[in-house]
Amino acid sequence: MPSNLRPRVNEAKEFLEIAKDFKDAREIIREALSNSWDAGASKVSIRFDLAPIPGTRKKKIMVEIADNGEGMSSEPRLSMGSSEIEGFFNLGDSSKPFGSIGSKGHGTKIYYKSSGIKVVSWKNGKRIDAFTESPPWETLVKGIVPTYGYEERPEPGKGTEIRIDGFQAKQSEFDAIDPLVKYINWFTIAGSFGHYFSSPRKMDVELKPLNSTNVTVPYGFHFPRENRDLQDGTASYCCLLGPSELDCGTTEDGRPVKVEIVGAILGENHRNIVPETYSTMGLWFCKDYIKIERNNDILEKAFKGQYYYRSFLIFANCQQFDLTANRNDIRTDQEEYDLAVAGILQFCKDAWASAFATAYFEKNREEEGQRADEAKQKQERERKERAEENRKERINRYRGRPVLPTRSIIGAPVKEPESEAETALLLQAMISNRHPAIDFLIGDYNTTRGVDLVVEQNDKGIQSLKWVELVSSLDKLFQWPHPPEGYHFVVCYQLGKVAERQKFNDGVEAKLVKTDIAGRYHLIIGSSSLPVYVLKELLASTSPH
Repeated sequence: MPSNLRPRVNEAKEFLEIAKDFKDAREIIREALSNSWDAGASKVSIRFDLAPIPGTRKKKIMVEIADNGEGMSSEPRLSMGSSEIEGFFNLGDSSKPFGSIGSKGHGTKIYYKSSGIKVVSWKNGKRIDAFTESPPWETLVKGIVPTYGYEERPEPGKGTEIRIDGFQAKQSEFDAIDPLVKYINWFTIAGSFGHYFSSPRKMDVELKPLNSTNVTVPYGFHFPRENRDLQDGTASYCCLLGPSELDCGTTEDGRPVKVEIVGAILGENHRNIVPETYSTMGLWFCKDYIKIERNNDILEKAFKGQYYYRSFLIFANCQQFDLTANRNDIRTDQEEYDLAVAGILQFCKDAWASAFATAYFEKNREEEGQRADEAKQKQERERKERAEENRKERINRYRGRPVLPTRSIIGAPVKEPESEAETALLLQAMISNRHPAIDFLIGDYNTTRGVDLVVEQNDKGIQSLKWVELVSSLDKLFQWPHPPEGYHFVVCYQLGKVAERQKFNDGVEAKLVKTDIAGRYHLIIGSSSLPVYVLKELLASTSPH
């Protein structure tokens, strides 16, 4: 029976999978800054440029990273058996202390999403020039681990320069300054809040986006100046929470778990320190003072309600947090995590119960009530103003409308009808005045149940009920589908813009034919003939009894 078999690792697939885990192309900035920070750099620059792709009209993204850190050497590390320059290209090969960011040796693998990597580094009086010998991404996709080589020669100096050729990303992700600066300030070591816990270091960052000039990114995250005065309202309120060091207990094997936590209750005027209120306010789990993952479930549990998180910004840093391979999430299946969360939850409960939070939210509720009242009053004012404007507009429009040509119809509208209702008023006035052209009486008028009118008409000595469609202008009839069967005739005030042959909007064609009687027409639709009464023409040709 086979034994002592060693599981095989498909190196190319593992490289490819780790590189794919970096879904946000901007994470290349985060990894570069973290590596420069770990190398002790005080200055780092990151440049994004475009270069033509030979034989095409397309361009590729070029990334240049340079820092004044300690650099990398080719000397074997006693604890690893490999050198620092080898660790740069290797997977899972890091000499960083366990628990620190970068200890998994995954970060620089985002550089493999490119067509070439070149590294120049100075350390201990030597210069190393390292380079991939085949296009990394293309080679990995083929299932082959790309090889690399390096040359070394004596040369004094310090620092590291990295050039990434043809980085796989959308150009739009690196062409605007503001989004990149916000990303750097929020998700990288350059946005560290370690100074609240006596961390003396800082690192100047210079950034050059695509198609733009250089910009210096200020180091470190700073809460606004504290202001607990609520006399002028909550908008400019800022109450710092902490900084505090929480002793969260020890694991079963005796490892202490500590959390460094700092935050603030922020009024609306101060929330511009975050990229976007709804997606970034609240509680953040951090490691190495870098914001990793937002967890507002804890705040909702502490506050016993939602949305209060929009007024809180809290950073909880725990070096015992274990990150996923892409560093975007924190693993929850560890005792240290549970202990840290318990300590953070208690801190948030205490912050919620504090006199400062109570006073802020009481004032905030008072302001919300005032704003609601003011909004209601404003809405009512605007409603009245709109109503007044509508009345003025209606009167002005009425004054400009044509006057009904005849004054002989008692009770008729003063102006020519523009609506179905006004046409109905004129029709009824003509009936009341016994106009000879109208040979029917209105029995039922309803605009919400299909056909508008039910009329009574003496048809060859027989009193009968008929269906009538009523429109102000006949051309409006053609804006609808073909009239349903059952119409007996149509009454309109005027023809409007109707051609001799006209189509309904469903494509059915009708022909308008004038009869020998003035103001009377027939609308021929297929084999059907629909009588049409045109009131304007009837008024012009005849007079009432």
